[in-house]
Amino acid sequence: MQTNKASEDRGKSMIVRIAQYPLKKRLLLGMASTAAVLLAQQALTTVAHGRLTFLLISAALPFVTVLFGAFSGLLLLMTGIGFGALWMMPLGSLAVQQPDDQIVLLAYVVIGASLVVAGQQLAKVARRAGRAESATHDAAGRLLEVERDARHRFDVALNSAGVPFFILTPVVRDGQVAELRWDYLNEAAARLFNQAATVVIGSSTSYVRPTGWDADLLLDRLAPLAKRGGRDAFNLHVQAETGEQWFHVVAASLDGSVVAWFGDVTPHVRAEQALSEADRRKDEFLATLAHELRNPLAPIRQVAEILEQPRLTDEGRKWCVAVLRRQSAAMALLLDDLLDVSRITRGALTLRKGVVSLREVVDEAVEIARPIIEGKAHELVIKPPARPLHVEADRLRLAQVLGNLLTNAAKYIPPGGRIELSTKAEDDEIVMSVADNGIGIEPDKLSAIFLMFSQVHPDPHREGGLGIGLALSKSLIELHGGRLTASSGGKDRGSCFSIHLPDEIRVAAAPIPAREAPTVASALAKRCILVVDDNVDAADALTALLELEGHEVRTVYSGEEAVDILKHYNPEVVLLDLGLPGMSGIDVARRVRARPATKDVTMIAITGWGQPQDRARTAEAGFDFHFTKPVDVVQLNAAIDSAGRAA
Repeated sequence: MQTNKASEDRGKSMIVRIAQYPLKKRLLLGMASTAAVLLAQQALTTVAHGRLTFLLISAALPFVTVLFGAFSGLLLLMTGIGFGALWMMPLGSLAVQQPDDQIVLLAYVVIGASLVVAGQQLAKVARRAGRAESATHDAAGRLLEVERDARHRFDVALNSAGVPFFILTPVVRDGQVAELRWDYLNEAAARLFNQAATVVIGSSTSYVRPTGWDADLLLDRLAPLAKRGGRDAFNLHVQAETGEQWFHVVAASLDGSVVAWFGDVTPHVRAEQALSEADRRKDEFLATLAHELRNPLAPIRQVAEILEQPRLTDEGRKWCVAVLRRQSAAMALLLDDLLDVSRITRGALTLRKGVVSLREVVDEAVEIARPIIEGKAHELVIKPPARPLHVEADRLRLAQVLGNLLTNAAKYIPPGGRIELSTKAEDDEIVMSVADNGIGIEPDKLSAIFLMFSQVHPDPHREGGLGIGLALSKSLIELHGGRLTASSGGKDRGSCFSIHLPDEIRVAAAPIPAREAPTVASALAKRCILVVDDNVDAADALTALLELEGHEVRTVYSGEEAVDILKHYNPEVVLLDLGLPGMSGIDVARRVRARPATKDVTMIAITGWGQPQDRARTAEAGFDFHFTKPVDVVQLNAAIDSAGRAA
């Protein structure tokens, strides 16, 4: 029973499938089937009565109807009737006389017509089934295309993000997650591996993972998400081949797996570290600056108290003056360093180059560092070059750098240490080195000593500086086209700093000796001088100093007073502050030059403004000299003395 039903189902399925064939294929199949039926029918008629042919034709009627439609079925039915009548008695005649033959022929007509109708209905069912199957096939194709398009969009979106993305699936053994398996990774993630993505996918994180990644950390943080669901975010520190890296990981569960984004936050972390380091060095710098400013201020304040004592002797007064000079000079150097750093940062510092003897540079540098070297009883060994060396450079800046190196060496070696200063000409450069046997520099700190506000030994109880000297020195040497280097054997093994100047700046001519400024007060001519400054203490102190030099001095404290006094007083020299309230020093200078009686007077600007643009403004206003506070007395005397010679 089941076999018959299965055969019937297969027959129906075959007929339905044949009905879905194209017309050309159905035509060929129909012609072949008709020929087969006719041949089989002819064979039957030769061995049996003609009635048997009806069975074959009847069996073919639904098949022909399905293939060619109802008209073809009817045509075959009529052909069968005629063929059967011709083979019945009387043989060869369409007249059927035997009752049995008539009954058979009638049955054939009824059954054949029913089979034609059934074949037509079966054809309709086949066409509907065909359309349904075709629609299903098209829908499946469209669904597959949509799935492929969605996957392509998914891949494009993840790859264009540029952020590593993974899908990991837990591998469970004995009810526990034993490891994770890479199931998907985008292009950015694939670049983290040293192997192809096809090798990585399907591998375990225990054996295949980016260099420096911790498999246990991945398992501990990601495996729980596959069990309980939810999301997690954490930072991953990696020691990769290219150095330290930091990733911010955002992970979530997905149908028993874990999806994870690994955002590279290395630049952000390094920027935070740099900012933190800069903030730390800034705090150290401010603390050191306060310390450095208090050092000279303390003795200055104490000397001020001593000078008020009635029993102060001349010897004590001389000592107080010496202390004031030393400490004010120290503060001036400190401010000069800060201003130089600012100028270099803004690109405003320019070199005043000339022919310089390196011997003179060494002498000036030694004078700068001599007090601290002698104060700590150090031994200074100077090794001059085999032949005199002259260069085209800024003598003041070279001496400033070399003096800074000598001062640093003196600070960071114990009392009684040894400092060696050598100068030599090599094949392509001139090298000036300062070596010591002091506390040395640890290797990991050598690269940081030339950074701004950096201190190798930031001990508040140790004699130190602002942490700008070496950075400033490095910049000044680089402005000369050279470089500043440092080396050390390590802690307590001394250090050596070297100035490397390019051989191109060497010159053959000897420098012209500088004219020494007059320093003896009695040798100076007496002048009529007007002092203008709104700072009463500064004006009065300068007036007292000039009067001690023997000059006739008048003092006023505003620009308006200066203009009024010049109406009836004709000085030879005007010492004028620029930052006056109301009428500025520039305005006063223009008024002075506009009056015939004072147009040739020597005007000297004494101000806290010392930038190049400030000097340009004073020159434009008619000043002859521009000094920044605190003023060097020797230079001021030379400027005052030049007034008489110019006249």
